[in-house]
Amino acid sequence: MAAHALLLFVLLSCLTVPAAAENVFTNGLVYLPIYLGIATIANVILVVRAWQAWRKYFRSESSALTILMLSGIAWCVPCLVQCIGTAIQGSFWGDSTGCDVMGFYSAFATYSSQMATLLIAYLTYRIVFSTVPKWEYVALVGLAIFVLSGLISMLPLIGVASYVKYDGFCYIDYRDVTHCVLWLLIMVPCVFGVLLLYVQIYKRSGLSKTVRFGLLGFWFVFLCGWVLGIPLIGFGLSNSEYPDNLNLVSAILGHLMNLINPFLYGIFWYKWFVADRQVAPQKELDTEFEVQDAYASSVPYALPAPWNTPVTPVQYPTYNGPPPVYTYDAPVAYPTYSGPLPTPAYTQVY
Repeated sequence: MAAHALLLFVLLSCLTVPAAAENVFTNGLVYLPIYLGIATIANVILVVRAWQAWRKYFRSESSALTILMLSGIAWCVPCLVQCIGTAIQGSFWGDSTGCDVMGFYSAFATYSSQMATLLIAYLTYRIVFSTVPKWEYVALVGLAIFVLSGLISMLPLIGVASYVKYDGFCYIDYRDVTHCVLWLLIMVPCVFGVLLLYVQIYKRSGLSKTVRFGLLGFWFVFLCGWVLGIPLIGFGLSNSEYPDNLNLVSAILGHLMNLINPFLYGIFWYKWFVADRQVAPQKELDTEFEVQDAYASSVPYALPAPWNTPVTPVQYPTYNGPPPVYTYDAPVAYPTYSGPLPTPAYTQVY
């Protein structure tokens, strides 16, 4: 029942987007803020899951979910504010400055979301095959993701090409070589990296079919979110006309990641790789041994399904002969003295 309710919630949320299909900001202005509000609320799921994982000492997983959440709200929240202003004003809010602002946070959210998804895929691979890295390392990688995304997104603001308005929203210039190359250098490795990692996990026979096929489904959703950027780059670099509404459909699919990811990773991924683990990290307090990692990042984790073939205990041969006879050496008898006691001699001194 709960799964059906979640599916209905997602479908109803998606229906609010095509209501403004001709022009996002001039038709059905009320629908886009509603959709953005729903997407923003959905990211609360990741906030809750990250907090729950942190309290259970799944610190690395909590950090990864937090990074994914921040990459999502980096688009939802500012776009919600800007769209409310546009709906009230009746036209694009902010003019050219508003376009630059929208282009920046849209590109920032794109790059950071793609790399955050790759980070979670890598963390999932480590959970299955190896050990989980320390949460400090995951946090540093997340910081690097946001710094890199911010630097690339700032290029149009410092004179490297510019952000362009497509069907009422602003994004990178698909006719600029620098933008297109940077976009492909991030998107393509992320998509194929996630696929490679999830295929390796799929081959793990100890995992349930639900988990294995579910992760492949995660990748397919990830691919659908960004794949239309490739033909758009092709049309742009060839100076061809864009097909009608192709930019709009690409934007809708890309930004749907902000709505779908909280459900995929905040509900299903959390259940499979946090809630259902047999071995949970423990912060060892009552022990005399030195704990190198208080959050048990170096401890291999296990899922409900057995991952390794049980090891047969070594059978040592048993001794069936007569019981051993132990001998002891007799104590040595030393002679005793039985004569008179000696009289001490004294010397008289005058």
